Amino acid sequence: MRVVLTGGATGGHLVPFEPIADALRALHQEQRDSLPAWLEKNKLEIYFLGVLNEEARAFFKRLGITAIHIPTGKLRRYASTQTVPDILFRLPFGIALALFQMWRIMPDVVISKGGYGGIPVAMAAVVYRIPFLLHESDAVSGLANRMMARWASVITVGFAATRETIGAYREKTIVTGTPVRSSLAALSKEAGKRVFGFSAKTPVLLIMGGSQGATQLNNILLQTLTALLPTMGIIHLTGGDHVADVTKAAKETLGTPELPSSYQPFGYLREQMPAALAAADAVVTRAGATSLAELALLKKAIIIVPLDTAAQNHQRRNAEIFVAAAAARIIDPANLGRSLFIQNVTDLTGDQEIRETLENNIAQLSRLQAARDIALLVFKLAAGLVPRQPNGPAPGQTKTA
Repeated sequence: MRVVLTGGATGGHLVPFEPIADALRALHQEQRDSLPAWLEKNKLEIYFLGVLNEEARAFFKRLGITAIHIPTGKLRRYASTQTVPDILFRLPFGIALALFQMWRIMPDVVISKGGYGGIPVAMAAVVYRIPFLLHESDAVSGLANRMMARWASVITVGFAATRETIGAYREKTIVTGTPVRSSLAALSKEAGKRVFGFSAKTPVLLIMGGSQGATQLNNILLQTLTALLPTMGIIHLTGGDHVADVTKAAKETLGTPELPSSYQPFGYLREQMPAALAAADAVVTRAGATSLAELALLKKAIIIVPLDTAAQNHQRRNAEIFVAAAAARIIDPANLGRSLFIQNVTDLTGDQEIRETLENNIAQLSRLQAARDIALLVFKLAAGLVPRQPNGPAPGQTKTA
């Protein structure tokens, strides 16, 4: 059985492939004896075709997944000198390369995590009549996903609210949640704190601005550092391009040649990221869907500062779902000031009742089975079944799961 993964170009699109790949492998071991005769029962081959940088190559190598670079053109909603060469040259070349690689591999199913990086492979899947599953993590679909929705055999979404906005494709849209790594929950809070040298009794604040970091979050943390440090430890993920400047500014702010052990800035974390998440009593975060799904799994008290320039305003829509469930606090980026930030952080780190209420509520939004549910749908597609929601099959579709 062969499965091709595609999509992305950013960390949020790639990270869910780890739990999806794990779920596919586990399910293959369980179900291979009952797979249809036309599938290769004794072997599961997983490939990634899409935009690759060095970090993505290392990510798929670690997962044991063959990764092949497929260039593409980005669909921009703003004026850019890159748009013309993207549409006239990179996208057609990417489609041609995807057609060749898909013909060579000829997978049984394609899984697209969405984003412009998945367009060439999705188009190749349509040409070769290969069923493909499209996943949308955000509360609102992006431009590329809206275009691919008409081609998808099944659409899975992270939030129930997303399904209500799908429109004509609602009958083939299934709410699964966003896949997260169950291994994130392996460490206790105390064990996570020990990794960073904090005592079990020290409240820990984690600041994370997404895979690229967030200048606004970096700046507000620097403005409030002297007020927060006496009462808590801080793990600060600045983004790789910002760590040197943030470290220098923090030393100047604190008036010391060396940073205290209570403040630990990092560009980003790989192996230590589960420990950082485990250690945190409170988290300040953007509203990327994958990050929010991981924080829900871990039952973290969070403060969301959505990125107000995100496409389709999807970060604010993601955040609103959590706020409506009383599962997070939100600070509008336009109102992110020193006093408001300090008050919200100290509420979550210092008031156990507030923190536990948020932790209990966010846990209700977690969908630990998301990766397995998606894997089950993939196996149904490979077997020739097209899953549909109870409100009826798609027009002209008679074969259902």
